[in-house]
Amino acid sequence: MPTEVKLPELGENVSAGDLLKLLVKPGDKIKKDQALMELETDKAAIEVPSPIGGTVSQVHVKEGQKVKVGQLILSVDENGAGAAKKEASAAAPAPEKAAQPKVEQPAKAEAPKQVPAAPKPVAAKASAPAKVLEFKLPELGENVTSGDS
Repeated sequence: MPTEVKLPELGENVSAGDLLKLLVKPGDKIKKDQALMELETDKAAIEVPSPIGGTVSQVHVKEGQKVKVGQLILSVDENGAGAAKKEASAAAPAPEKAAQPKVEQPAKAEAPKQVPAAPKPVAAKASAPAKVLEFKLPELGENVTSGDS
């Protein structure tokens, strides 16, 4: 299940900022405290760190966009769990059936061909709520209330 990453509080009286540069894209593996974006406030330009590690599954903001404190910015599969499960299921061979005793069949009948089992479809988890992780950006200075990313 992806974790939602929201823009943290940027400081006293800072409520939003402009996204200057996005430093990650879907599929990127990120580490805790890695810079996700560059945000410009009316007082300073800052880098917003990641509160968690994992694989970016979706980016919800665009460069040049005004981003508000508390706004959803990314969805992250923690520790790449979603991608790892997909890769493991694709690489795993089909389970072998237990050996069964041979039964003689008439000469004209052919043994049925075994067809590999189709991979199970991944069910959309639209009904399951995403885990929300909030974090606070360290104090940036007196009267700094927002930043541009």
